Amino acid sequence: MALRGFQVTPPDDVEDTLRPRSKEKAGDRVALPMARDQADTTLYPKPPEGGGVRGGHLRILLYLFLAVFALVMLPLVRRHTDDGLLQQIGKNCALVAFSILTLQVALAARIKWIERPFGLDMTFRFHKAAALLALGLLLLHVTLVSWGSGHWYLLTSLHVRWAVWLGRLALLALATTVVISFWRRKLDIEFESWRYLHNILAVAVLSFGFVHSFVLGGDLNSPAMRIYWAAVLFSTALIYLFHKAVRPTRLRRHAYTVTDIRQEAPGIWTIHLTPPAGQDVYAYSPGQFHYVTFRRSKELPVEEHPWSISSTPTRPGLASTIKEMGDFTSTIGKTKVGDKADIDGPYGRFSYLFYPEEDVLVFICGGIGITPFLAMLRHMHDTGARKKVLLLWSNRKEQDILAREEIRQIVQSGRPQLKVVLFLTKPSEGWQGERGRISKEAIAKYLELPIRRTVGAYVCCSPPMARDVIGALRDLGVPAERIHDEGFSL
Repeated sequence: MALRGFQVTPPDDVEDTLRPRSKEKAGDRVALPMARDQADTTLYPKPPEGGGVRGGHLRILLYLFLAVFALVMLPLVRRHTDDGLLQQIGKNCALVAFSILTLQVALAARIKWIERPFGLDMTFRFHKAAALLALGLLLLHVTLVSWGSGHWYLLTSLHVRWAVWLGRLALLALATTVVISFWRRKLDIEFESWRYLHNILAVAVLSFGFVHSFVLGGDLNSPAMRIYWAAVLFSTALIYLFHKAVRPTRLRRHAYTVTDIRQEAPGIWTIHLTPPAGQDVYAYSPGQFHYVTFRRSKELPVEEHPWSISSTPTRPGLASTIKEMGDFTSTIGKTKVGDKADIDGPYGRFSYLFYPEEDVLVFICGGIGITPFLAMLRHMHDTGARKKVLLLWSNRKEQDILAREEIRQIVQSGRPQLKVVLFLTKPSEGWQGERGRISKEAIAKYLELPIRRTVGAYVCCSPPMARDVIGALRDLGVPAERIHDEGFSL
């Protein structure tokens, strides 16, 4: 794929849009590009491993095996049943549904072995879809069992056994979880409130569902099935305990320290972190993200949030660039040098290092979505990566553009071959760059068709903008497998 006007030195209008216009001197509060002989290029001499297709297939097969193992085991230990066909199908639906629900805990526990081939974003998307599948299976369960037995009072009557009520409560809790997870933003539920409610409901679903099945499930009468069922719940409880207690305790014991905080633009801060004495920063790829729990003064909230890593592994330390966007992030500027931070990462596959076959990269972002691209551009510069990169970046106002001087110097260095096109949705009269949003027509303006299969398009912006951009890229001929986007909240 060729890029129109692709050159090491940008045209006058592009370079002019990158040049700072404020009274601030060029280079102030800017991490200037590091010369290649100063960078630690040994950190990632080759693309990261562990995310191959084979590894992903093995994990999928293991998931399917665990989801249906109860059905495989059942005919081996059960000698006879008086249930009709509909009743048996209904009970089988419940066995698979509960198995899926126990696996949900492992999917949400951010276990790196599980997410590595797919990325945490895809793992969480599957987690949500699996919850919907489990809900559907349980609705089939209650319908088919009632229909097959002729006991419709199981659905309608208030005078039923307590274990039936537990099953009803488990189903209601699961349905509530699905609703608030799929429509959290439309229901205007804050993330922390949603997470707290989600955790309570998840425990209720599994606890009530287990007791319900253990008391009423005729398929679980054999000792072998009861032992297996208890083992499934016990294993799930251990994973949950690790996720909610063991790992947070371990992370707090090895907390990072805030060594610097800089305001990059109005409401945008870069926080630099260093590991405890004698420890190295964990290995990561540029573009990945991590979860951070800041522990600051007592009047400031303690919450865990995912943020992109804006630093590069070729340079010392670790950094995230954060925008004030909500109740918690509005306090980010109050963070002080010496504050502690629990760091859990890295996660995701939003890095060019995972796709070495891509030689022409298209970065499209909105506002603070530039952060993973800054990490990748810094890494490419430090390692001398032979890539051609087109960066299309949309902001509201010119003052929102951060790291302008650093990006301009990367462009001039030719490492990588970078072309930058800036868009403003609320430009001033003197703005010389692009105006408006990044549309299909705007993308096509800087691409020459047809598109080669070695192109890689990376998208990091708000969900509505991402949908439009991805749709435009597909219309322009970019293969779906070459379009990478990543969100990182459950």
